[in-house]
Amino acid sequence: MKRINLYIISLLLILITSSCKKDYFQLERPPQNPWTTLEEFDRAPIGLYWSLFVGDSWSNPWVNAILPKVSGGDDVNWINDAEWGYWRKTKEFNRYTDRAWFQIYRTVGGANDALSFVERNNGNPYPDENEANIKNNLDRIVGECYFIRAYAYFLLETTFGHAYVPGSANDTPDIPLRITYPISVQDAKNPKIGTTKEVYDQIIADLIKAKELLPEKFDAATMNPSYQVRATKFAASAMLMKAYFQMGDYINSEKEASFLIDNNNGEFDMTEEPIAAWNKSNISRGREVIFYLPFYDDASLAPMHLTVFNFNAGSWGPCGWNENRMGESTVKRLGWMNNPSNDTTINVTARRDKRFQQLFGVRYPVSKAKAGQATDSRNEIKDITTIWPNKYYLGPKAFQTNVPLIRLAEVYLTRSIIRYKAGNKNGAVADLDVVRKRAWDTFIGGAFLPTSAASITDQMINDERLIEMCGENDRIDYLRGLKVAIPKGERGAGTDPYTSEDFVWAIPSRELLYDESLKK
Repeated sequence: MKRINLYIISLLLILITSSCKKDYFQLERPPQNPWTTLEEFDRAPIGLYWSLFVGDSWSNPWVNAILPKVSGGDDVNWINDAEWGYWRKTKEFNRYTDRAWFQIYRTVGGANDALSFVERNNGNPYPDENEANIKNNLDRIVGECYFIRAYAYFLLETTFGHAYVPGSANDTPDIPLRITYPISVQDAKNPKIGTTKEVYDQIIADLIKAKELLPEKFDAATMNPSYQVRATKFAASAMLMKAYFQMGDYINSEKEASFLIDNNNGEFDMTEEPIAAWNKSNISRGREVIFYLPFYDDASLAPMHLTVFNFNAGSWGPCGWNENRMGESTVKRLGWMNNPSNDTTINVTARRDKRFQQLFGVRYPVSKAKAGQATDSRNEIKDITTIWPNKYYLGPKAFQTNVPLIRLAEVYLTRSIIRYKAGNKNGAVADLDVVRKRAWDTFIGGAFLPTSAASITDQMINDERLIEMCGENDRIDYLRGLKVAIPKGERGAGTDPYTSEDFVWAIPSRELLYDESLKK
């Protein structure tokens, strides 16, 4: 990292000293763009996916962004190891978020470069291509660039930005909002600092363009083979649903959810077991998976640091360095256990839930464990029963298991809470029970017990989502988007307002050093 920083400083110095010559940038033979053909231009989004989602250890931007947010939720407890220092210490140095900042802006820069290239060529750099190829490939590629830029800014804003407050100006300066590639030192050092509203407006605008340009599915006859694992119109719609939800724009969020549920032309459904979304080590996907990271590819492995909040470490078995488990207060509220600190009994509420069976792991007290039961020797938890998410590395190739980022279950639960808030309890129940019924094991729980409109509450929907999305970087974003006070969980009594600075991560000090706009 020090070498990279020195390289950047050296590059800036070269640009500054060289810019004294008026004709420096007036080259007689300007370099050609790197995408001389439409087929070559397909490398642009491929590089963006790689930039945002691939990399082991500290080099994976997506993992670096989500780890501290997962640990910040009220649904988790943690091993109190001061070395990690990522539990909601948002104003202190954080090894994850600091790296994520620069890595994600690298992706933004790549997207801007590709989109600027198209814009410089009046929307079509390849005028000799036929109309069908422009629609099937150029439009798709441009749509993917908009999608990835929006996804990158969504990660940045929900990590480093303030919560969107419906009805307010949302004019707090948040993060650099770059939508063009900087062409000078001055541009690089003085980006526009987007307000909360401006950043969300850009995310929405990019996703609307992506949804318009992207196809519904892969066409082997006309498209690059790798596109079959990349973002589609439905992935763009799902991100629009999430972005509108963060803004408290529930009307538009529900419209996108309904599009995904009612108009997906049979692409997605909830007919498979919960584990089917998480156990693929090949190009296939679970029926509910709308967008996933294809780590089955030999060129990339699912990042090891997902073990921080995952029960298993792939083929190595139970992980000895994971830090975040389900909080004891959450376990009791869900009815899964009565007293994890003194008992090992798992209640039928948990045992009848297929997600508990398939996507969670239990570690028992060292002194009470039976043969074959997992334990943990660390002093802090060796005498209690702990429950951990266990979603990652479940495929036959362990670390080469695909990771779902957007699933249909989330869409149903989003529409359920929106319908509930709007007073449509029958609709809320219908959506909630799609998820509940899929998870219900009749062999243990007997016939499925449907929810009634008279009994449904927002807490029921929220808890169902907590179970369904545990370990998927959802809890903090969901509660901030719901515009409710956020419980402290195992951190103590009371709540924090969703607008609290405790959920806004500090911009890295290195960025503050070189970015003159942030000093104003």
